[in-house]
Amino acid sequence: MKKKENLEHINSKISSGFEKIERKLLEAKNVAGLFEILFEEIEKEFQVPFVWLTLSDNAKALPVAEALKSSEALKERLNLIKQEKFQEIFYSGLKPILVNKNLKPYYKLFPANQKYFVKSMAMVPFKIKGEVAACWNNGDSDQSRYAPDMETSLLQKLSHAVSKRLDDLI
Repeated sequence: MKKKENLEHINSKISSGFEKIERKLLEAKNVAGLFEILFEEIEKEFQVPFVWLTLSDNAKALPVAEALKSSEALKERLNLIKQEKFQEIFYSGLKPILVNKNLKPYYKLFPANQKYFVKSMAMVPFKIKGEVAACWNNGDSDQSRYAPDMETSLLQKLSHAVSKRLDDLI
């Protein structure tokens, strides 16, 4: 019984953290502010050591990239990749991808001037004006942090909130 209660407590705490981040996103006044809040809150709530953003180079994502380059907190945590490369990774649409083995295919998501020591990653795609065109990435040096068989519904829910808030701001 104690183990079940402990698991329920952990799950409740995780869910509460995601809800807190989602509410905090509403405070963003502009695109850069949205991602500054997202990154700061993910780092704080879940102690994620590496958080960065990858945008495809399509027409809907380029204005977002320009807005983010003006942010001192984000410009070094941003990467722009070819639309085709982005679609190769996120061919399944909005489903987050969690990996802890064979990370090399995902290195193209890393910002050019940043070298993150990661052994596991969560890549969370989101929409820009209705099109899957970007993802935020969480990385950790702990290989067990993210694994392909983990539940991603809370990440997907937050992804939806990011997409909606972004559409409100652009």
